[in-house]
Amino acid sequence: MAPGPARSPPPVPPELPALLHGLNTWWRPPHAVRPAVPPFLRRQTRLLAERMRQRVPLIQVIRGPRQVGKTTAILQLVESLLADGVRPIDILLLRFDLQSLREAGGLLGLIRWYEANVRGRALDDGAPGYLLLDEVHKLPRWNEEVKHLAETARPRMVITGSSSVLLARGTRESLAGRVQSTEFPTFSFREVLEAWHPELSPPVPPLRFLATFDSGAREVFRELHSFAEKNVRPLARALDRYYLRGGYPRLHSGEIVADGWADYLIETVFDRVLGVDIPELFPVQQPQLLRHLYLSLARRTGQEVSQLELAAEANAAGLRTNQPTVGRYLRYLADALLVREFRRFPLGKAKTARVPVKITLTDLGVRNAIFRGAPSLWESPPEMVGPLVETVVQAVIRDTDLAVHFYRERTDPSDRRSPFQEVDFVAERTDGDVLPIEVKFRRKLDDADFRGLFAFMKQHRCRRGVLVSRVTTILEDDRLLVVPLRDFLLAY
Repeated sequence: MAPGPARSPPPVPPELPALLHGLNTWWRPPHAVRPAVPPFLRRQTRLLAERMRQRVPLIQVIRGPRQVGKTTAILQLVESLLADGVRPIDILLLRFDLQSLREAGGLLGLIRWYEANVRGRALDDGAPGYLLLDEVHKLPRWNEEVKHLAETARPRMVITGSSSVLLARGTRESLAGRVQSTEFPTFSFREVLEAWHPELSPPVPPLRFLATFDSGAREVFRELHSFAEKNVRPLARALDRYYLRGGYPRLHSGEIVADGWADYLIETVFDRVLGVDIPELFPVQQPQLLRHLYLSLARRTGQEVSQLELAAEANAAGLRTNQPTVGRYLRYLADALLVREFRRFPLGKAKTARVPVKITLTDLGVRNAIFRGAPSLWESPPEMVGPLVETVVQAVIRDTDLAVHFYRERTDPSDRRSPFQEVDFVAERTDGDVLPIEVKFRRKLDDADFRGLFAFMKQHRCRRGVLVSRVTTILEDDRLLVVPLRDFLLAY
């Protein structure tokens, strides 16, 4: 018979056992996960399942904005563990958005109750235990208790919270070297199709973005294009919807009424994250300034932005501030995965607040909700729609071991009157190889549209470059992939 835990369990509120059994429905026959989870698995969820099978008991941190499916991913992870043969009673889910759990005597007290009443032995005795801690940032001193468990009981842990701001801060301070972080951004265009319109999902497996560096990517894009041309009209309608609403899953699952998408995004992001999550976790003395900065970035998404310019604009609006404060608030927005910053390539140059960075919202739908619409993707002039298309494109330029920048330099650095050469995004692998990605959303491409891309490729000896276009163009240059926006988004 397995030995019991070393310490007797502390008293718990009488309603707690029923609550924990309700959260962990798999403890009892028929060992089913409830509520039932959707069959579609995001690639990040599959990655988490693989990491949980590894011997090294690192803490897995799920980072992402509100309402992107982090809790769903945890329940899908439970199903994966059960399918792998893990004993149901070796899996504990705690959701700290529930006040009863936050007031139950801390994480360690809950663990001791679980060891005595469910698992029947200590976490460090026998097969590993699996702790899934949802909304953990709502628990006082969570990082201290997680660190203690990691050092003593060594369970397999997944922690998540709606605000990645606290997770980023807590892991930096207390859990350095123990954590693997997985970002859960809003859904990509392909993920929306795979989850809710499988008939429009390509038969070609999705690419990792790093695979775009390889020569085999050209054949994948040919297959994608062939599939897309057979489904032109439904894919065009789906892309229009995605361009307008973005990738928050509830906007595509049918849970939100058709005319309520903008109100939902305003409440989820603008009111809850900007108004509650970030201010309660960081010293935001000026909540109005945080909102003002987010609105300014929403207007400028896809463009270069200077902290000094943003500070001057805020002061002109009556919000007294300075560059360091603006810089700090921008970091809060980036840590919360609401915006994404791209610094100039190469990074060897001095990094100062005077050097503009390129900033996009992470999800275009929020910008469109704030301004109650977007210019037509197909009818608007390129200068109007171009930055918005760049905001859509950046969402898939992600991968492990990948940094993303932008490029803007004068053709003659010694002559301040010489024109600029630009590349919208520069993806850099850890081995130093780079892939330039240019967005040209025009009805017709001419030689000038390729000039900056080719100049960059020559200067940095790139083996390949990508141009995302509005129309399909075939080039003889094998180094360049020219693909329509639709095909580019279908690839990832």
